[in-house]
Amino acid sequence: MSANPINVLRQEHGNMRSVLVVVRDQLDMLERGGAPDFVLLANALHYMRRFPSQSHHPKEDLIFAHLARLAPGSQEAMYHARREHREIYELEDWLIECALNAPKAGSLARGRLLDLGRNYLEIQRKHSEREERLLFPQAETLFSAADWDDIEKAFQQVDDPLFGRSPGERYELLYEHLMQAS
Repeated sequence: MSANPINVLRQEHGNMRSVLVVVRDQLDMLERGGAPDFVLLANALHYMRRFPSQSHHPKEDLIFAHLARLAPGSQEAMYHARREHREIYELEDWLIECALNAPKAGSLARGRLLDLGRNYLEIQRKHSEREERLLFPQAETLFSAADWDDIEKAFQQVDDPLFGRSPGERYELLYEHLMQAS
């Protein structure tokens, strides 16, 4: 791996934060009574559901498992991070479905989308901050070059379908929106 695995994860967190800004902006529009772009919202949530679960979180899990062997005291924080991954997946599944149904103004479903969407954003924020503040620095301090080599060999390289070398068609709307916003 050409880059420090922790730096790769930090870069991916930054990319995911960009997508979460899209989610936040659509929820803000919803809260103000405007007409959010439910397709864009669902697209952003779909990306957040797929890429992290298929690539980002498995890489973190490899690092966390190795860290657990070197620093048994960090097991509670790692367990918490893994539990949050599952909670995030459940919220994303529900939020995607709700966004695709484009709930009408004043409906219970619309209010629930807003409430759960805000909760989701807060969980995501705290989750990545905890990893970057506690777990990543521990790994950087404790892992030897041989540890990083072992992790690198176990990493499954997956091109990011939004921020990678060739963004996929599935996320074209989201990609265009992000490019216009920057």
